[in-house]
Amino acid sequence: MKYLYFCLALLLTAFLAQRCANAVAPTGGPKDDKPPVVVEAVPENHCINFNGKKIEITFDEYITLENASQNVMISPPLSEKPDIKLKNKTVVIKFKEDLAANTTYTINFGAAIKDLHEGNQFKDYVYSFSTGDHIDTLAIAGKVLNASDKKPVDGVYVSLYAADRDNLDSLPITTIPDYITKTDKEGKFSLNGLADKKYLVFALKDANANLYFDLPNEEVAYLDTLVQASCLKKPAPPVVDSIAKDSLAMQMDSLAFDTIAKPLDTIAFDTTSATMYHPNALDLTLYMFTEVDSTQVLLEKKLVEEGLLRFVFRHPAKEALVMTPEMLPDTFDLVTMHSPEYDTILWYFTPNVKDSLWVQVKYDTVINDSSRYSLKFKEAGGNRRRKAEPKKLTVNNNLLGRGGLIPGQDLILKFSEPIISYQMRDTAVFKCDSATYYDRLAFEPADEYGMKYRLTTPFSADSSYHFEIPDSVFWSIRGRTNDVIKTDFHVLKDDEYGNIYITVVPPEGMKQVVVQLTNESGKVLKEEAITKKQEVMFDHLMPAKYKLRALLDADGNGKWSTGNYHRHTLPETILDYKDPLDLKAGWDIDLEEVWDLAH
Repeated sequence: MKYLYFCLALLLTAFLAQRCANAVAPTGGPKDDKPPVVVEAVPENHCINFNGKKIEITFDEYITLENASQNVMISPPLSEKPDIKLKNKTVVIKFKEDLAANTTYTINFGAAIKDLHEGNQFKDYVYSFSTGDHIDTLAIAGKVLNASDKKPVDGVYVSLYAADRDNLDSLPITTIPDYITKTDKEGKFSLNGLADKKYLVFALKDANANLYFDLPNEEVAYLDTLVQASCLKKPAPPVVDSIAKDSLAMQMDSLAFDTIAKPLDTIAFDTTSATMYHPNALDLTLYMFTEVDSTQVLLEKKLVEEGLLRFVFRHPAKEALVMTPEMLPDTFDLVTMHSPEYDTILWYFTPNVKDSLWVQVKYDTVINDSSRYSLKFKEAGGNRRRKAEPKKLTVNNNLLGRGGLIPGQDLILKFSEPIISYQMRDTAVFKCDSATYYDRLAFEPADEYGMKYRLTTPFSADSSYHFEIPDSVFWSIRGRTNDVIKTDFHVLKDDEYGNIYITVVPPEGMKQVVVQLTNESGKVLKEEAITKKQEVMFDHLMPAKYKLRALLDADGNGKWSTGNYHRHTLPETILDYKDPLDLKAGWDIDLEEVWDLAH
């Protein structure tokens, strides 16, 4: 029996040992979501009388240093980029040149530092030191937005130039900046360690990486006033290992960035006045733009399709002459059109009437061009287009929503190119409610080019209508014709649409303001130009969400104009109404609060 008990004990021990040996998935701990923390810096952050060649910053965990050459910004800029390397948990910075005396330097690591395993980012860590006996602690901060759509601009240089320097206006074009940083994905920037001075603030999308504004296609932004460096709302903490908790990025996130820069026709940087500077150095907004060359140029002269010559100018050219010295046969049927902005002229003509044509383009004294064009269109690759069935006309109309016609308007057919022949056929059908007619469809030209045709058949506001136009009723100048056109429509009733009313006050001295109604994505649907306090009405709108914005049209040309740093003009300002507008069918939105654009 003792032997039996002994064997059973052995079996039980083996069974328990086997159970204990089974692999069990580890439960793990909470996910690490904290960024790395600085535990030591040699010399310490914010040190003075720095005279070394090396800085070492050690973290509490292993980190990665991502794209240091782009993400790490040193200000003031150095002639030679220092070596920035990672050794275990320590970032080592070695300078290749002597540093300037009595100068505060800042090293902004941007988005470069992440922990090794989870990728937690230690954003915008700033290390600063001085080669003199004190350290500058003032700052300038803000954001950079695209001037035309107000979207944040990422990765552009923001530079400062001290206002006490000579030829201040030309410094961004000729001189390395005194201080420099880059914007983040939200367009935000901060420049720290600044002396108690006024500065010219300039932003640049640097196309050739030389820190100069020296190319015509480089995007820029600037302020029309100088900026006095200011104290941060939360002073930078002196203890090195607390920077991760109280970093400058967290301070900047607590600030409000909603200031809108107002445009001026001309700027002049006043380096002597004690009051000519921006009131809030930590809340700047710069609007980025691309300058446009003011010289008028003929950008394109081209046969873009069979039967279509296109002439494109850099700027509106309402007085431009496009002509031919040749006698044209009647069958050529030349129709000249221009774009709404007058920067494009289109010549539609009947193909295969002439093989080539001399064309002269004249504009003032700057353009005098004469060329012979082949009128035989070739597809891309140099092959002539094979003879094929003509393309069909594209036909649209002016109906809203589900076939709604605005009361008092005619139904208009809109064609993709000029119509030269129209002949209604007896198979056309016109229905009014339940009655069918075969002789009620009649159209007439609604514009000088033959691009629009108006339905002249009378109809009642209380009925619904349907018509069918057979194919080949409308013929274009290039031999294209319509497919069968089927359309249902009715006159809109009051409970199907809505209106928006708002009183707008332009800023004093502004030539005009263009008030625009847009959809949710920003596409302009309607607009009205005003020169004084006035109620603006956008009527007969389908139920939808809309937005209002106002273009401060300083030059009075009716459209948004970009800036020009060389002429000291800012881009025109676009102001958005504070709230989107949700318009319901059968309702009006009458905004009682006056929209004063000066505030």
